[in-house]
Amino acid sequence: MPAILDYRAALPRQLAFRFLPDGTSETAVDWSYQDLAAHAGRVAAELLRRQATGRRVVLALDPGLHYVAALFGIFQAGATAVPSFPPTGKRAVARFASIVEDCAPEVIIADTRLAKRVEQFEAELPAGVARPGWMFVDDAFFDGEPGPEAPRVPVTEPALLQYTSGSTGDPKGIVLSHDNLVSNCVALEENMGYEPDRVGCTWLPPYHDMGLMGTIMLAVHGGWPLVLMSPAHFVQQPYRWLKAVTDHKVTISVGPNFAFDLCTTSVTDEELATLDLGSLRQVFCGSEPVSRATMDAFLERFAACGYDETALIPCYGLAEATLYVSGKATGTAVRTERLDKAALENGLVRRTEAPGTDGVARIVSCGAVAEGHEVVIVDPESRRPVETGHVGEVWVSGPNVAQGYLGRPGPTAETFTAHLAGSENERTFLRTGDLGFLLDGELFITGRLKDLIVIAGRNLYPQDIERTVQGAHGKLRGSAVFSVAGESGEDLVVVTEFRGTARQLALEIDEVLEAVIASVTAEHGVRPADVHVGPVGAIPMTTSGKVRRNATRKAYVQGSLKKLALATDDEPLSVR
Repeated sequence: MPAILDYRAALPRQLAFRFLPDGTSETAVDWSYQDLAAHAGRVAAELLRRQATGRRVVLALDPGLHYVAALFGIFQAGATAVPSFPPTGKRAVARFASIVEDCAPEVIIADTRLAKRVEQFEAELPAGVARPGWMFVDDAFFDGEPGPEAPRVPVTEPALLQYTSGSTGDPKGIVLSHDNLVSNCVALEENMGYEPDRVGCTWLPPYHDMGLMGTIMLAVHGGWPLVLMSPAHFVQQPYRWLKAVTDHKVTISVGPNFAFDLCTTSVTDEELATLDLGSLRQVFCGSEPVSRATMDAFLERFAACGYDETALIPCYGLAEATLYVSGKATGTAVRTERLDKAALENGLVRRTEAPGTDGVARIVSCGAVAEGHEVVIVDPESRRPVETGHVGEVWVSGPNVAQGYLGRPGPTAETFTAHLAGSENERTFLRTGDLGFLLDGELFITGRLKDLIVIAGRNLYPQDIERTVQGAHGKLRGSAVFSVAGESGEDLVVVTEFRGTARQLALEIDEVLEAVIASVTAEHGVRPADVHVGPVGAIPMTTSGKVRRNATRKAYVQGSLKKLALATDDEPLSVR
């Protein structure tokens, strides 16, 4: 990757990144590839002075231009980048400390505002863990001279250590080589094709695989400008994403399923009138299963703004495969299969012509597998390929597959070098832990193996039930569904977040509970044993916005999951 930046910087000056510091176009800051190379050189020079070559460097800056410069500066210095989030907030500090303990970095690159909190952070580290050096970066940092030219490392050297977004007390660092990073870009570009006027836009966290490999590195590799904004600015006002698309005539962007939901429900009619989405030719949607209902609602809301659903590219990937595994072909219609829900719950793929949605699961295709890669659907117990028309675990082989987990030979062997039964001397596969099936050469994802809920012999997918919960009542925000051991088997538990005042909750709690229980029972044939109503923010989420079901389940079982206290006034909802 550093050689690619060198190549871009040697060409005539052109826009590389446009950052929107406040989430709007009024304050945009532009960098060319020459600007990026110069700023990266300053970071590399300081890392060389600290003898960080061959060592790991944690990158914990806020999203923005400095983040990108520090990333390529780490590459230029011959170090391994460890992307992370800034350690702010109790939960974030604890997870950050576990990452530092696991990877033993030489240096942590952070914003100067954290300089006074180093002692507080280091107090979280066990006594025997070496304290890394800190390198604080702000505008003043880049005023100095770039220093000596950084050495270039072979592309086979580790480039990046990617911690999965759900890692907490037991983090797993995924080792990625420069070959992995380039392979991922090439695989995506095979899908995207070449467009001379391509302009990208992202608000995704740059320390997450989709935000880092799927936008920043892809843009530098492809040589097209990328508009950057903070994920916080998107979450605060999702309209800003679509307004940036409009203002900068963006042709390619990306977002997980929940982002489309947020835009549909939060963009006002007045805001809608200012949008023009006709420039979009590719909108990748991944990171979590793609909901047909979500995409229908988004299309209905934004078709008048020029949004064409052929631009939508449902895709599948994971950090252990650098990012990309499969995606819909550009410019084609989104494929949705109507399947018999009861059969699917028993692991069988059967199309249905039944009218309406009762008893029907609408599963969106994630397209064809990336060039040079192979996907096999496997029975996770027997490790044998399943028969056509059956659901199984998704196994992947190809150059995007990472090297393994840092310092964990056992989990690496189990996850990254799995063999099909009876083929121990043949090629190895990455076990994704995801469930899905292949149909007509396209990959469909149905859920997560560890999240699968099995009740009375039926396989229930939590994301399906969570969509039902959120549609059951207008004041419900997020939800998490899982099972716990009951007296006569597994019991279904629903955790949901309520938006409103304490008075509203007291008045509506019976209505909310009745709506959730009735909707889940009617649509999924199982009655929740408990519905836990918490405040907004009660459900643990990953840095990419996905529900952490296992963490939610653990907190529920331990009795530490936040729950709303009923009140009869209009004060903000309290937690008991």
